[in-house]
Amino acid sequence: MLRIITERSEAEAELQRIGSRTHDDRLVEAEATVRDVLARVREEGDRAVLDYTREFDGLTLDASQLRLNGSELDAAYQQVSKELLDAIALAAKQIEAFHRQRVPKSWVNFSEPDIVLGKRYTAVDRAGIYVPGGRAAYPSTVLMNAIPAKVAGVERIVMVTPPGENGAVTPAVLVAAQEAGVEEIYRLGGAQAIAALAYGTDTIPKVDVITGPGNIYVTLAKKMVYGTVGIDSLAGPSEVLVVADKTSDPVRVAADLLAQAEHDPMAAAILLTPDSTLARKVVSEVDRQLNDHPRRLLTEKAIAHYGLVAIVESLEEAIDLSNLFAPEHLELQVADPWALLEGVRHAGAIFLGTDTPEAVGDYLAGPNHTLPTSGAARYASALGVETFMKHSSLIQYSAAALAKMGPAVQTLARAEGLHSHVESVRLRLEGKEEG
Repeated sequence: MLRIITERSEAEAELQRIGSRTHDDRLVEAEATVRDVLARVREEGDRAVLDYTREFDGLTLDASQLRLNGSELDAAYQQVSKELLDAIALAAKQIEAFHRQRVPKSWVNFSEPDIVLGKRYTAVDRAGIYVPGGRAAYPSTVLMNAIPAKVAGVERIVMVTPPGENGAVTPAVLVAAQEAGVEEIYRLGGAQAIAALAYGTDTIPKVDVITGPGNIYVTLAKKMVYGTVGIDSLAGPSEVLVVADKTSDPVRVAADLLAQAEHDPMAAAILLTPDSTLARKVVSEVDRQLNDHPRRLLTEKAIAHYGLVAIVESLEEAIDLSNLFAPEHLELQVADPWALLEGVRHAGAIFLGTDTPEAVGDYLAGPNHTLPTSGAARYASALGVETFMKHSSLIQYSAAALAKMGPAVQTLARAEGLHSHVESVRLRLEGKEEG
């Protein structure tokens, strides 16, 4: 059952506990395992990848079977309903339209005489996308990772996903990949998949950026290969924080809390409200909606350990506590959500109003559902086209500009004791004078 608390100090302590729920002693053992996997894949390539696939997934393959072939991709379309295919196509269209608005534009500034400055944006050559398997299949994750890469202009997108029984990959995942323009897909999961993408093997290409969520082993592997490749973020268990007032519908609030809790036993579902009557109704409604829930055991675990209802003094205090927690998903289920928005400083995605469930953001509103978790919204943002791009500075000085600015450059270089920096300017200036 959801707990109800009324003291701010207790609410702050609980939010801190929930926010640090991924920091425990199990990480030490997992880190050692991941380190071994990375080292072996880097050294042995395909051989290590195939050994780990047999050990962790119970599947014996040879290197030629890692990549899904064209007939398997074609067959996936015959195994999904038209309704699902239409929904995937609609989601792809919405996501692409949103991300096309986000593409950074190169620029050049000629405002100073004889000086040209600017930035040039280019996509990485190769992107690796990790799509988790396990408890559920996630075609939405395919779309949210692949489409921004395509929009950014990445020429080669490589997707890895854990194999299921007999090496099969969920048809909906394969359809989503093709709808997003990805056809290079490997049946490979876990830390070994991240290692293969980071270092490359004879079969799997080395990429420049790796994105996509996964279990603790995948997350630790991404953390350890960062620097060899770029990554999107270190995704933790999902979380939602709902701010609600007396106008809110307890049935909707409860449904949205459960929609987050059903993801994972470590998912967090939090309600902050100044209305004690609403708080009690939501707790009762959560219990009611859990009856006959198809993922009841998992969801109950999340609610029991990381569910929270806090009664606060005001909506302003609720926003203050929300900023302290910095949630992945923030729902403003209040009469005037825009009035509260100005106070929100830290949140991965913000859902305004009672008719905007977080589920629309998960699937097809357009903004990305790969968001910072565990307080990372204080400094990080959602995955987007920028994740797959980098920028180069553009600088051009004329001889006249160097003559004007060069003495200051030399002064700064002398202050830092860098002789050749000084000389690189002096030789140009003296050469100009001699000319």
